[in-house]
Amino acid sequence: MEKAKHCKVCENLDFNIHCGTKCGLTGKKPDFQHKCSKIKFGSALEKVITEIAVENKLIDKEKVNYISSFFIYLFISIGFIAGGILLTQKLFGYGLFHTVTLVIIGIGALILPKSFGYLYAYNRKNKVAKKKLKELKELLKIYRLDYETNIDIENIHGINEVKAQVKVFRS
Repeated sequence: MEKAKHCKVCENLDFNIHCGTKCGLTGKKPDFQHKCSKIKFGSALEKVITEIAVENKLIDKEKVNYISSFFIYLFISIGFIAGGILLTQKLFGYGLFHTVTLVIIGIGALILPKSFGYLYAYNRKNKVAKKKLKELKELLKIYRLDYETNIDIENIHGINEVKAQVKVFRS
């Protein structure tokens, strides 16, 4: 695990764009092996826990939107493609061929990637959020800490208002 991840949750963090992450106590870059003996937990840890928990909760909340958008666009696409194929078969029965049928099939083919885009977007966001959560739990496990969160997210006119309570304790 990166040493900077330990520093990110520490109250002694001294971050500078030019030098990077340094310890506020020693003034040096992190040089510990497994865990830092001088780490001090507080509001920085609670902030990181809150950010990760809110991100996970928002993704879980939006899951239905992503999945429903996937199916809606998938059915629209399949409808266009099937309609174009059926219309082509009907017109071939009369000995006619129209470019309109190819355009209809083409529209269906263009909509199809959009449907999978929603599915990929959800999977990507979910994968990143779960990875952050896993890394946080691994970090806290090193220091024998655990946490509980109580997060309430209210959507007011498109703006998410977050009320979070974080309780960190020894495990």
